Amino acid sequence: MRDNNRKKVIDVFSRMFEVNYSKVKNLAYSLLKSELDAEDVAQEVFTKLWEQQSIWIDNKRELDAYILIMTKNIALNISKHQKIRLEYKERFLEESSDLTDRDLLESIYFREILQGIYLKLESIPERRRTVFELSRFYGKSHKEIADKMNISVRTVEQQIYLTLIELRKVLGAFAG
Repeated sequence: MRDNNRKKVIDVFSRMFEVNYSKVKNLAYSLLKSELDAEDVAQEVFTKLWEQQSIWIDNKRELDAYILIMTKNIALNISKHQKIRLEYKERFLEESSDLTDRDLLESIYFREILQGIYLKLESIPERRRTVFELSRFYGKSHKEIADKMNISVRTVEQQIYLTLIELRKVLGAFAG
Protein backbone atom coordinates (compact mmCIF):
# COMPACT_ATOMS: atom_id res chain seq x y z
CA MET A 1 0.00 0.00 0.00
CA ARG A 2 2.82 2.33 0.89
CA ASP A 3 4.53 1.85 -2.51
CA ASN A 4 1.21 2.57 -4.23
CA ASN A 5 0.88 5.81 -2.29
CA ARG A 6 4.45 6.84 -3.14
CA LYS A 7 3.85 6.09 -6.82
CA LYS A 8 0.69 8.22 -6.73
CA VAL A 9 2.61 11.13 -5.18
CA ILE A 10 5.35 10.85 -7.79
CA ASP A 11 2.81 10.62 -10.63
CA VAL A 12 0.86 13.69 -9.44
CA PHE A 13 4.08 15.67 -8.95
CA SER A 14 5.41 14.62 -12.36
CA ARG A 15 2.22 15.78 -14.08
CA MET A 16 2.30 19.08 -12.17
CA PHE A 17 5.97 19.51 -13.13
CA GLU A 18 5.33 18.77 -16.82
CA VAL A 19 2.39 21.17 -17.00
CA ASN A 20 4.01 24.03 -15.09
CA TYR A 21 7.79 23.90 -15.60
CA SER A 22 7.90 25.96 -18.80
CA LYS A 23 5.45 28.53 -17.35
CA VAL A 24 7.57 28.90 -14.22
CA LYS A 25 10.83 29.15 -16.12
CA ASN A 26 9.42 31.64 -18.66
CA LEU A 27 8.00 33.88 -15.93
CA ALA A 28 11.28 33.78 -14.02
CA TYR A 29 13.20 34.58 -17.20
CA SER A 30 10.92 37.54 -17.97
CA LEU A 31 11.58 38.90 -14.48
CA LEU A 32 15.31 38.18 -14.22
CA LYS A 33 16.51 38.19 -17.87
CA SER A 34 18.86 35.30 -17.12
CA GLU A 35 18.49 31.71 -18.28
CA LEU A 36 20.56 30.38 -15.36
CA ASP A 37 18.61 32.37 -12.77
CA ALA A 38 15.32 31.26 -14.36
CA GLU A 39 16.42 27.62 -14.06
CA ASP A 40 17.40 28.21 -10.42
CA VAL A 41 13.99 29.72 -9.71
CA ALA A 42 12.19 26.81 -11.37
CA GLN A 43 14.26 24.34 -9.37
CA GLU A 44 13.50 26.17 -6.12
CA VAL A 45 9.76 26.38 -6.90
CA PHE A 46 9.46 22.66 -7.53
CA THR A 47 11.69 21.79 -4.58
CA LYS A 48 9.41 23.82 -2.31
CA LEU A 49 6.34 22.19 -3.84
CA TRP A 50 7.83 18.74 -3.26
CA GLU A 51 8.51 19.68 0.37
CA GLN A 52 4.94 21.01 0.79
CA GLN A 53 2.99 18.06 -0.58
CA SER A 54 -0.07 18.86 1.52
CA ILE A 55 -0.70 21.83 -0.81
CA TRP A 56 -1.11 19.74 -3.95
CA ILE A 57 -1.78 16.12 -2.94
CA ASP A 58 -5.50 15.30 -3.24
CA ASN A 59 -6.16 18.94 -4.06
CA LYS A 60 -8.90 19.61 -6.59
CA ARG A 61 -8.17 23.36 -6.76
CA GLU A 62 -6.23 24.88 -9.61
CA LEU A 63 -2.67 25.59 -8.44
CA ASP A 64 -1.54 27.73 -11.40
CA ALA A 65 -1.96 31.03 -9.56
CA TYR A 66 -0.21 29.70 -6.43
CA ILE A 67 2.73 28.38 -8.44
CA LEU A 68 3.08 31.62 -10.41
CA ILE A 69 2.95 33.75 -7.26
CA MET A 70 5.60 31.50 -5.69
CA THR A 71 7.72 31.91 -8.83
CA LYS A 72 7.35 35.68 -8.78
CA ASN A 73 8.29 35.90 -5.08
CA ILE A 74 11.38 33.73 -5.46
CA ALA A 75 12.48 35.67 -8.57
CA LEU A 76 11.97 39.00 -6.79
CA ASN A 77 14.05 37.79 -3.82
CA ILE A 78 16.86 36.84 -6.18
CA SER A 79 16.56 40.20 -7.92
CA LYS A 80 16.69 42.07 -4.58
CA HIS A 81 19.84 40.25 -3.51
CA GLN A 82 21.47 40.85 -6.88
CA LYS A 83 20.64 44.55 -6.61
CA ILE A 84 22.15 44.80 -3.13
CA ARG A 85 25.28 42.99 -4.29
CA LEU A 86 25.57 45.30 -7.31
CA GLU A 87 25.14 48.42 -5.14
CA TYR A 88 27.98 47.30 -2.89
CA LYS A 89 30.17 46.43 -5.83
CA GLU A 90 29.57 49.85 -7.42
CA ARG A 91 30.22 51.60 -4.12
CA PHE A 92 33.45 49.67 -3.66
CA LEU A 93 34.63 50.41 -7.21
CA GLU A 94 33.79 54.08 -6.75
CA GLU A 95 35.72 54.29 -3.49
CA SER A 96 38.70 52.35 -4.82
CA SER A 97 39.11 54.24 -8.10
CA ASP A 98 41.77 56.59 -6.70
CA LEU A 99 43.88 54.09 -4.75
CA THR A 100 47.62 54.49 -4.31
CA ASP A 101 49.96 51.49 -4.65
CA ARG A 102 50.12 51.13 -0.86
CA ASP A 103 46.35 51.09 -0.69
CA LEU A 104 46.11 48.36 -3.31
CA LEU A 105 46.97 45.57 -0.88
CA GLU A 106 44.50 46.95 1.65
CA SER A 107 41.90 47.06 -1.09
CA ILE A 108 42.48 43.39 -1.97
CA TYR A 109 42.31 42.43 1.70
CA PHE A 110 39.12 44.46 2.10
CA ARG A 111 37.57 42.70 -0.92
CA GLU A 112 38.38 39.29 0.56
CA ILE A 113 36.77 40.27 3.85
CA LEU A 114 33.74 41.65 2.00
CA GLN A 115 33.41 38.44 0.01
CA GLY A 116 33.55 36.44 3.24
CA ILE A 117 30.82 38.63 4.69
CA TYR A 118 28.61 38.20 1.58
CA LEU A 119 29.06 34.44 1.68
CA LYS A 120 28.17 34.33 5.36
CA LEU A 121 25.09 36.54 4.79
CA GLU A 122 23.94 34.23 1.99
CA SER A 123 24.21 31.23 4.32
CA ILE A 124 22.08 32.56 7.19
CA PRO A 125 18.30 32.06 7.25
CA GLU A 126 16.38 34.39 4.95
CA ARG A 127 14.37 36.19 7.66
CA ARG A 128 17.48 36.86 9.73
CA ARG A 129 19.33 38.15 6.66
CA THR A 130 16.40 40.40 5.75
CA VAL A 131 16.27 41.86 9.27
CA PHE A 132 20.01 42.51 9.21
CA GLU A 133 19.97 44.07 5.72
CA LEU A 134 17.07 46.37 6.61
CA SER A 135 18.95 47.50 9.71
CA ARG A 136 22.50 47.80 8.43
CA PHE A 137 22.08 48.40 4.69
CA TYR A 138 18.91 50.48 4.65
CA GLY A 139 19.20 52.21 8.03
CA LYS A 140 15.79 51.10 9.31
CA SER A 141 15.14 51.28 13.04
CA HIS A 142 14.34 48.15 15.02
CA LYS A 143 10.74 49.36 15.40
CA GLU A 144 10.37 49.98 11.64
CA ILE A 145 11.70 46.50 10.89
CA ALA A 146 9.43 44.90 13.49
CA ASP A 147 6.39 46.67 12.03
CA LYS A 148 7.34 45.84 8.45
CA MET A 149 7.98 42.15 9.15
CA ASN A 150 5.21 41.73 11.75
CA ILE A 151 7.61 40.55 14.45
CA SER A 152 8.56 41.93 17.86
CA VAL A 153 11.35 44.46 18.40
CA ARG A 154 13.01 41.88 20.66
CA THR A 155 13.02 39.40 17.77
CA VAL A 156 14.62 42.04 15.53
CA GLU A 157 17.30 42.66 18.14
CA GLN A 158 17.93 38.92 18.54
CA GLN A 159 18.17 38.37 14.75
CA ILE A 160 20.69 41.20 14.39
CA TYR A 161 22.67 39.92 17.37
CA LEU A 162 22.86 36.39 15.92
CA THR A 163 23.94 37.75 12.53
CA LEU A 164 26.66 39.88 14.11
CA ILE A 165 28.00 36.81 15.94
CA GLU A 166 28.27 34.99 12.61
CA LEU A 167 29.96 37.98 10.93
CA ARG A 168 32.45 38.30 13.81
CA LYS A 169 33.48 34.70 13.13
CA VAL A 170 34.23 35.67 9.53
CA LEU A 171 36.24 38.71 10.60
CA GLY A 172 38.05 36.63 13.21
CA ALA A 173 39.15 34.22 10.52
CA PHE A 174 40.81 37.08 8.65
CA ALA A 175 42.43 38.53 11.76
CA GLY A 176 43.86 35.21 12.94
